[in-house]
Amino acid sequence: MNDMRFYQDLRPVKLPLATVFCPPNFYAVPAGWHVIISDVKNSTLAVAEGRHSDVNLVAAGSLIAALNVAKKYRIEVPFFFGGDGSTLLVPEAVHKETMDGLLAHSRNSKKNFGLEMHIGSLPVQAIWDAGHSLRLAKLAIDPAYSKAIAVGSGLRFAEQTIKQKGVDQADRLPSNAQLNLTGLECRWNKVAPPREEAENSCYLIEAPNPENQLHVYTAVFATIEDIYGDLQKRTPLSMEQLKPLYNWQKLKKEMLVKFGRWKPAYLLETFLRMVFGVFSFRYNWDIGGIRANDYLAQLIAHADTLTVEGRITTIICSTPDKHGQFLDYLSQEEQKGLLVFGHHVSKESIMTCYIENRNAKHIHFVDGADGGYTEASKELKGKLKKLHLVE
Repeated sequence: MNDMRFYQDLRPVKLPLATVFCPPNFYAVPAGWHVIISDVKNSTLAVAEGRHSDVNLVAAGSLIAALNVAKKYRIEVPFFFGGDGSTLLVPEAVHKETMDGLLAHSRNSKKNFGLEMHIGSLPVQAIWDAGHSLRLAKLAIDPAYSKAIAVGSGLRFAEQTIKQKGVDQADRLPSNAQLNLTGLECRWNKVAPPREEAENSCYLIEAPNPENQLHVYTAVFATIEDIYGDLQKRTPLSMEQLKPLYNWQKLKKEMLVKFGRWKPAYLLETFLRMVFGVFSFRYNWDIGGIRANDYLAQLIAHADTLTVEGRITTIICSTPDKHGQFLDYLSQEEQKGLLVFGHHVSKESIMTCYIENRNAKHIHFVDGADGGYTEASKELKGKLKKLHLVE
């Protein structure tokens, strides 16, 4: 297998998720690759101050900066969105350029939003040398969209090691490093759940013993699908509730995170596109070679509502009754020592988008509107500290 194309050449496995967690579906990441971690500093405080949309925008921007480097070299790289940060794996050939892009994004985010990022990387070889495992599968969501599934303790070890270093790498940023967030869009209002009585439940679930992950996560997803249905049935998004954005401040933020400066022509063009988009969705006009309703259906199918990076991170359209059923299950498994979890319920979801083209290649990063994953992670981290699994 070509090292540079390791992830690109993986054979996609298909849903349902409860059948994915089998050893033959997972492959060891090459030792020459790197894990890159980025997360927003003091994100909990920013969310408490009502700035969760900014945190989500900056966190999603870190992935987009990295994905644009991969796009330049025509390769796929695995990535994981976590609400207030991201994790990705890249081959050696694009490592430095990816780090430079992330650092340029962090510098711009600090300047324009007051939000700086922790950014660091660790060679996969260091994960192997420390006795940890890191294996990947590629999950086929639909013919145009797949996502990475990671198991093992490697990513948790990488995150802890990078954060323990505590090195701010902004001073190593080359003066000619370019900010490239091409494709980033932030043009949707907060999204209400598909049904009036519903709510959005954010869950973070981790198996403390990495050797049990495949077994535990198979059971978790079997239970999720039994209670909530498949990935599309439990999505927090619906065509009826997706409303284009009419907010000048949001447009301004999109401009600043993408370019780092004022671009009046961009603002005007984007505003006109938004006005056109309103009528397009109302009357099902053509948008970039695809009908508006077909694009919305693709958007919902390509929504990034599930991440598995050694732990499960997911947002689910729920009802209080179903949420209670699933919490009972998680609590029982937690008492057995099989897993640890955190959760948070949001009334709405927010979304930041990465658009390569509107006719198939687009990803939409979703989180709870009032803290979502960040709030759920507080509960999870508290439990992990009691188990002495994190500092």
